[in-house]
Amino acid sequence: MKIIFNFSLALLLLIGVSIKSNAQNQIEIVIVASSHDNSKSTQNFQAIIDKLKNFKPDMVFGEYLPAEDYAKLENDHWAKKAFRNKVNYINRLNPETAKNNTTLIKKNQKALASYPYYHKTRMNLAVEYAKTWDRGNFDYQMFVLENHMKSRFGKGEEKEYSEMFGSLDSLKKLGIIRPGSEYNKIYFPLIYQLGQNQIYNMDCQTYDKAWGQAWGKMDSAYKVLAQKAKADSLSPEGKTMSAIDKYWVYSNEEEKKFSADEYAGMATEKYGELIEAWNFYGGRKFYGYAGFPTENLKDMVAQWVNRNEGMCKNIIEQAKAKNAKRVVVGVGAAHRVWMEEILAKNSEVKIINYNDLK
Repeated sequence: MKIIFNFSLALLLLIGVSIKSNAQNQIEIVIVASSHDNSKSTQNFQAIIDKLKNFKPDMVFGEYLPAEDYAKLENDHWAKKAFRNKVNYINRLNPETAKNNTTLIKKNQKALASYPYYHKTRMNLAVEYAKTWDRGNFDYQMFVLENHMKSRFGKGEEKEYSEMFGSLDSLKKLGIIRPGSEYNKIYFPLIYQLGQNQIYNMDCQTYDKAWGQAWGKMDSAYKVLAQKAKADSLSPEGKTMSAIDKYWVYSNEEEKKFSADEYAGMATEKYGELIEAWNFYGGRKFYGYAGFPTENLKDMVAQWVNRNEGMCKNIIEQAKAKNAKRVVVGVGAAHRVWMEEILAKNSEVKIINYNDLK
């Protein structure tokens, strides 16, 4: 009995050590639900930045497509067309093409890590990122140049900057400089204040065509439901629409809390439920309701899950490659709950809610 007891005790101790070791090796990830347009927000953005800085992330990810993924998209894909306009603009102003932009990027990153005020080096780096289709880091370097370096330029550097990038109005018109974006308000300042030199790209557009098709079918089916409900509010379809209308409305008290701190509000369980309802015609809650196009929504949800799984995969692979322990992910608010559900299934990950940060 003593031998069995000792063996059992040793086994329990071994399991305990294994659990502790797994917990210590987990990647801590904060998925920050974000607004894509903060231009009219009264939010204290520095308070958000400070909270994320205190988390001490090793990496900051944004909802940008990895550079190599653009080549996989069809030429008429909206994301490819949108960035192609920016790349073409930069190429017109900077027609010379280096033999190896990837080598130059590494060289210029290293130079700026030693001294961040090599302004021409940073200008060159921004151009190199555009030419290699790295939109996230092109945008980041342009943010740094506009917001932190431009005021330090000498006359010669001002002229060079104007020749290489044109006017601020042109940059804003093209969407290269986006003052109201979550990146200009939160994630780029966060990276800069952390002393880091890049943002990591994690978006996934592989399933975009199938997503668009599923969305279109769901929208058509939902309109049929709405028409039947309008024709007879007491019909089963009418009762379903009434339930949806009640479900996706904020109470006055919830609205006050959300308005007081928008980013804290978007991190709550309630907001997660509501944004799913807003974006998914009521959401999964209404599967099986009378007249509700359940199968159409399931198809739409399947493609949304595919995209979010691709985004999570991109995060995990890059975090492991960098041996990161703490990661911040800035992403549109509609993604947070889905990504947390996916990542929570991974034993190598620990999800930290934004509102639990100090």
